[in-house]
Amino acid sequence: MGAVTDHHHHPVMRRRRGFGSAIIGLTVGFFLGFVVMNYRATTSTTTSPGLIQPTTGTRRPPAARVYNLDVNITSENLVFVGVMTANKYLSTRAKAVFETWGKTVPGKIAFFSSGFSILPENTPDLPLVALPTVDDGYPPQKKSFLMLQYMWNHYGDKFEWFLRADDDVYIRTDKLEKFLRSVDSRKPLYIGQAGRGNSEEFGLLSLEYDENFCMGGPGVIMSRETLRRIVSHVKECLKNLYTTHEDVELGRCVKKYAGIPCTWSYE
Repeated sequence: MGAVTDHHHHPVMRRRRGFGSAIIGLTVGFFLGFVVMNYRATTSTTTSPGLIQPTTGTRRPPAARVYNLDVNITSENLVFVGVMTANKYLSTRAKAVFETWGKTVPGKIAFFSSGFSILPENTPDLPLVALPTVDDGYPPQKKSFLMLQYMWNHYGDKFEWFLRADDDVYIRTDKLEKFLRSVDSRKPLYIGQAGRGNSEEFGLLSLEYDENFCMGGPGVIMSRETLRRIVSHVKECLKNLYTTHEDVELGRCVKKYAGIPCTWSYE
């Protein structure tokens, strides 16, 4: 009986074992194929140039978006004028400056605004620098300091003077040129309308008895040497703000790192 049982069931068991082996083989083969394909994909991705950015090293700060700022250095390389403005004023105030006294600057003029600023449709040729990480909030300390930093980094060796201006000021460029050509730009100079704050602010600006600042409204002029001395300390000056007044903090920075005050009228 046992021999008969073995004779009838042995082929069936073989088929079952063969079927089970096939299932196991397919499963293992599929798994190994998946691993190999995944490995190849990972290897090709990590070794292909430009597909994955390195996670180590120093991250570069975002670059400013620049429009119409090609500088043709000629004999008129006396002064670089940086006008602080805002995106909402590009089509009005900035346009008015650019189309009036901005056309007669003995050097170059550029308008500095927030990182999200775009060229106005009514003035597509406006020389605009949209500073990254800068907004149009008030007070504009960061905008002011980063504007000066940009001016130095890109044009420090091309101009003798650097003027920080607001977008609602009017400048007689003929008189400005005559004045600047009469002064030695090789000296550290910080020129403007000197101030110490009004009576209500007396003692609140963290100024020493002999310290002052150039008021921002009329414009602030720096010689190349002055800008050279302060530009590497922009971060420190921004980290140590005592007031909400941009012009006061600029004056404090100039005094600390350039060692000079704003010129008094008698000078």
